[in-house]
Order: sequence, then C-alpha cells, then structure tokens
Amino acid sequence: MAIRELSYVLRRDPDSGADRFTPDGEVPDGMPDDLMRRVIAATHRAAPAFGAALSYTRLPHRDGGGLLCSVRPDEESDGLRVDARYEAGDADGERRWPVDAFRRSTLDADGGAGFAPRDWCWDYALLTKFASEQGARIAPFLADVRALFADPAGRQIVLAERDQETVARWIALACASLPVTHARALTFTTHCADPGLAPQQILGIGPDLDTEVFDRYDDNAVSHLFRVHDGLGGPGSPPRPHPWAELAALLWREGVIPRTDEHEGGDPFAVLPLARRALAARSGQALADLPEDVLRAILSAAIRAAEAGPLDTGTAQDLADIARQLAAHRPDAVQPLAAALLRSRAKAADPQNVVPTLEAARADLPVDDKTWRTVRSEFGPPPEDELRRLLRQRPSSAWEKPLRALLAAGGDPARGSVLDEAESRIASALSRPDQRRTCGDAVALLEALGDRALVRRILERLAEGEEERRIRALRDLAASPHGEWLSGHLDGAPRAVRLAATAGYRGRGAYGLTGVELWIDLAHRHLEGAKVPDVPTLRILWPLAWPSRGGIVPHAEQSRITEVCSARLIVEAGREVSLTHWLRHPDRIDRRYLDLARATTDAKQLSESERATARLVVLASDFARGEETLADAMERLPALEERTGRLDGVLRDQIDYWIARGITRADPYEVYGTHVLQRYAVGSMRLLALYDKAVRSAQSEGDALEAPALREPRRVAALFFAWAELHPGQTGAWKNLSHRLINEVLGAALRHMDQRDQREVARVLSDRGGQHWVRAWNEWWHAPR
Repeated sequence: MAIRELSYVLRRDPDSGADRFTPDGEVPDGMPDDLMRRVIAATHRAAPAFGAALSYTRLPHRDGGGLLCSVRPDEESDGLRVDARYEAGDADGERRWPVDAFRRSTLDADGGAGFAPRDWCWDYALLTKFASEQGARIAPFLADVRALFADPAGRQIVLAERDQETVARWIALACASLPVTHARALTFTTHCADPGLAPQQILGIGPDLDTEVFDRYDDNAVSHLFRVHDGLGGPGSPPRPHPWAELAALLWREGVIPRTDEHEGGDPFAVLPLARRALAARSGQALADLPEDVLRAILSAAIRAAEAGPLDTGTAQDLADIARQLAAHRPDAVQPLAAALLRSRAKAADPQNVVPTLEAARADLPVDDKTWRTVRSEFGPPPEDELRRLLRQRPSSAWEKPLRALLAAGGDPARGSVLDEAESRIASALSRPDQRRTCGDAVALLEALGDRALVRRILERLAEGEEERRIRALRDLAASPHGEWLSGHLDGAPRAVRLAATAGYRGRGAYGLTGVELWIDLAHRHLEGAKVPDVPTLRILWPLAWPSRGGIVPHAEQSRITEVCSARLIVEAGREVSLTHWLRHPDRIDRRYLDLARATTDAKQLSESERATARLVVLASDFARGEETLADAMERLPALEERTGRLDGVLRDQIDYWIARGITRADPYEVYGTHVLQRYAVGSMRLLALYDKAVRSAQSEGDALEAPALREPRRVAALFFAWAELHPGQTGAWKNLSHRLINEVLGAALRHMDQRDQREVARVLSDRGGQHWVRAWNEWWHAPR
C-alpha cells in the first residue's frame, strides 16, 4: 500500500465567497489531487472555522484507497490547514483503524502535529469504560452502524456531542465492534460543517452547528434523512433494534470485546459468534437477559449450525453451553436446539455407539422427556427394552450395547430396575467360577464395558451381607483364572472382596496357605495391629481360612486362632464350638487359653461338660490368685469337677496345682477348719507333688507361708494343727509329706521366734486342741532335727 501526504491551506475568498486550496508543496505523482479537493471541500468549510477535526473517506478512484484528513485553524492564512494522507489500495495494518489518527487532548505535547503518533491507538479498556457510561445508547448506535454495510445501505449516522473526542470514541467503539475489514472501511468525520453535503457514513456535529444548516429537532431530518444519535438532549432517531447490535452491546457491558472474524454463512454480522463470546461473560448468565427476539435469533442460528454438519469440539461445546444457559430461564424454547444437538452427536458417533452417545448427550443437554422420546425413536428401540429381553439369557457380549447406553444415561429411576437386575445377574455369574464359561463371559462383558463404577457395584453385591457362601465364592473367583481381572478392581472395593482376593491369591497351588496360617496372614496384611477388630470382620475371615461347610477347625490349629483374634469375639460370632478340643485338651496353659475359658463360661453352643470345664478353669485360676475365698471355692469345686468329667494331662495338673496354690494362699486357720487337706491326705502321689510344689511357691513368693509371715504364733499353731492332724484313710505318703512340711516350714519359722512366742504357740494349741496337742508340739520342738 502506497501512502502519500500533502498539506493544503483552505481559505475563503472574500470576493467570490468560494473556498480556495493552496497546496503546501508539490503534489506527489499518483495522488488524485482534484478528487481529494472535492472531498475535502464537501467535508470541511474554510469559514466559519470550527476548529480541528479528523475525517476519513473512501475515494471512488481506480486505485481505490482512502483519504485521511486532519483539519485545524491556520493563523498565518486566517483559514484552515489540511493535512491529507492518501492511502492507495487496502490498508496494510499499520494502524488498526483510521480513527486512531485522531489527536486527543492528551496528545498535544508534540507541537500540534496533524495526526496522532503512529503507535497510538484507542485502548480497549477506555472503550469498555465509555460503553458502560453510555448504557442504553450502545445497542441502537451499533444497529445503525451495521445498517451502513447492508444492501441497500442504511442512512448516514449523525453523532451530536459536546466535543469531538466523544464523537471519536463513538467511532472507535464502532470500529472495535465491527469485523476488521468493515472497521477499516468505515468513513467518518469528527466534525461536519453540513451533514447534508458530507459523503462520510458517520458525521459528528457539535452544539455550535447552525440550526439553519442542520436542525436536530426536525422530524424529517431525524426520522427520514439521517439516523441521529443525540448526546445533547435532542430526541434523536427512533431505535431500530437488531440482534447483532443487542449482543454486541451486551458484550461491552460485560467487559468482553465483541469483535469476531468468525462468519456464519458469510454473514459478518451473524449473532452466533457473538453468542459464543458471551459464554465467557462475567455474570455467567448474560444471554438470559437478552430480549426475546434476540434469543430467537440466537437459537435459530445455533440450530442451523447444529444441523449443518459435523461440529468441531469447541463449537459443539459452545452450542451445548448456550442451550444450558438459556434452558435455565426458557426450557421450552431450547428444545429444538437440544434436539438438533442430540442428532448431531448421534450422526458423528460410530454406528456401534450411537445409542450410548445419545444417552451420554441426554445427560449433558437440557432435554425434556418429550424431545428425548422423539429423537430417541429415530435411532431404534430404547436400550432398557433390549436389555430386558436379554436378561432371559446368561450375561454375554450381547449385553454390552444396551448396558453401555444405560450406564451413559446415568441414574434414571425409570431404568433402575432393569439395570439393577442386570447387575444382579452378572454378580451371580461371577459367584460361580466353577461354571467357567458363564463366569468368563461375565468377566469379558465387564472388561468390554470398562466401567469401574459398575464393577464396584457388582463387587458390593458379591459381598452383600457378608454371608459365608458369598465369601467363599469371592475366594474361589480370586483363585480362578479371572483372579488377575479381580486384582485390578480392588481399590475402593468392599473389605470382604479385598480379603477374599488375598485369600485366593495366597492360597493358590499345592503350597498355598490354608487354615490358621492363612488366617494369621490375612490379619497381618489387612488388619490394623494384626488384630481382628469386630465380629463382621471375623465372619469374613473364617470361611476364607476354613471354607468347608460349618467352618470346622482342625484340632492342631485351634490354639493359634486367638493369636490375632480375641476369644470373646469368637464366642460373639458363634464359633466357640470350633475351639472345644483346645478347651478340653490344651497343650499348654497360657494367657490366651485363660481368655478362652473366661469367654466360654456361658457359651450357649457348648455342652454342659464343656461349659463346666471353662468354669472350673476360671474358678481354679482365680482361687490361685486369691480372687476367690477358700470357702466359696471348696463349695463350688465338687459340683464343677463332677460336671466336667475326666480331664487328663496338662489341664488336670494345672487345675489341681491352682487349687493347691489357692489353699496355701488361704489363712491357715481357715484351712484347718474346713478340712480341705483331706483331699491330699487320701490323694494320689500326683496330688501330693502338686501340693508340695504349691507350698514351695507360697514360701518363695511372699505369701502366707513366707518365713516373716510365720512370726505370728497363732498362724504357726494353725499350720501345726493342719499338718499334724490325722485324716481318716490318710496315706503314708501324706504322713511323710506333712511331717516334712512341719519340719521345713515351721522349723524355719522357729528361727524367727523367741521363747515367749513359742510359749504362745503352746497356749493356742492348748486352748483350741487340748493338752495332747501341747505334748505333740513339745515333742516336735525338742526332737532332734
């Protein structure tokens, strides 16, 4: 593009009254001087001088181009200086728009040059602020600007403002709203001497224009000759709304520049591109506030776009957003657009995925039931009907298409029952891994669907209620060839599924874990602190470790169960019968065994003999620790031993030792008074050995038989009574043991007693037993040892 510049002095000839041009320099070659003079003369007047002004005119020249003129008073000639810039051809983009050359009042520091600096342009922020200030005037003005480029073209626009800078802002606002080519082609003058003669499209006038030249209140001028936008208080022309102008004004109010170079069907003033820009508006619901005719235009354009052919991703998303935004206020009005978008997505989908695509689109678009039924009927029967028919068969690949469609539709209550039944049928197939084909088809179906939420719901069904048969089925599934598939869906799966999966993997093969080893392994891998926390968890673990019906636990494994689970939980879960062999025949007595005995004293599923065993163990243990009195223990002991029946081995010995230990812990007078030692006087050598052991423990553990405790004469006398007493049917072994205990225990006590204490022992023996006990004491005391 060639740019040629020339300055003129425009003066009024006082004799002829004609305006005269005097070039300030030589006219460059190729510059249409005569045409330029005529345009300037029609636009600007030498007298009266109106001050500075800027105009832009497209020339009807063979080279085309535009004439940009800056006019300002010239003091030397008493006329006007006109700086003319002729741009042949199309604009090269050096400036955005010709109005950028307007010299604002803030740009006077360069000595009064004709045009603004070439790097200056109207700032979008300033224009946005200006648009917000003008409010309702924006849309009517832009509607008339659009009409300037119509066919036939609209009438010239007259802007009446107090200063030329305001006029220039209106022109810049119009340029910022128009497509680029139209913005650069827009002609204007910021101050017009006579609107009736000016050739430009937009004409600025001020309050000083003679009403004889142009009357802003003249109805003919305002209504028929020009489109007047009066900022000086005049009536202006009646508005002629247009959807494009309403949308552009809306965008200015929302702080969005309305310019777009996207044309719908070659129409530079199409509403759809502006509607798409409005989706980014600050309010988020800008479109809903537009007049009804504008909304109809937007919807019509959107429908045409949806029906025209395949949509790119951005356009499809914007059209859906427009539908959703308008549906919030006018749900009925958007149904044609929603239907068009449904059809567009279905046509763009793979033939195998048309129905799932429609279902997904239904969830995404504001489609009412009537519109959905209409569009859905165009693409075959509903998926719920097809799936309902297939439910008569076992799960297979034929289920994939209707299931995918229903899953894409989301939670529709009307379809919930058929989907629920399908999930139940798939879960049932997975619970029978022994039926390889059925189970394999169900797994293949789930893999093809790839819906992790569906798999999670089905796994929840498999573990529902945590019934033993379901738990065993889960373990069998994990141990089957489909275990690898199951392992990929354990995140977020129910606890029963995760435990069963581990049990299946760890129990595979000839050397896999089973029974109590698997029980302990699962606890360490999945449970906090490697402890079974509650009954529901126990009921999951039990059939995994012992899958046989009834959950029978081998004798050798019973004692290890409580390594990771309390006996109390086992009883609460009703599994105490599985521990009866350990209860009656323990290999050793430890804390876990005592916990079992305490937990089973009232277990309803045990036999009377087994409950009596637990109670006998607890009684003997508590008696040995001093938590049961001698009288109570001796009262309850015979009946419990009778109901318990024969006990052998470790348990019998431990119970008898605890009883002996309790006797040695009791007060010697109470022992003597209850004749409990009759048990040992006529008992076996095993009982005597246990009693002897208990006495030794009582001596060493700080109990009643410790030497310091025997400094009391009364206690020494009581022990002498108890051990020296003759029992009916007593054995020689007891006689020997009792004499040895008197010598060792009481003999040790004598070393801590003086003559006074010893005489006190004799007095107690005399008072309680008579002189023959005193003689027996004296004989023992003086006997050599």
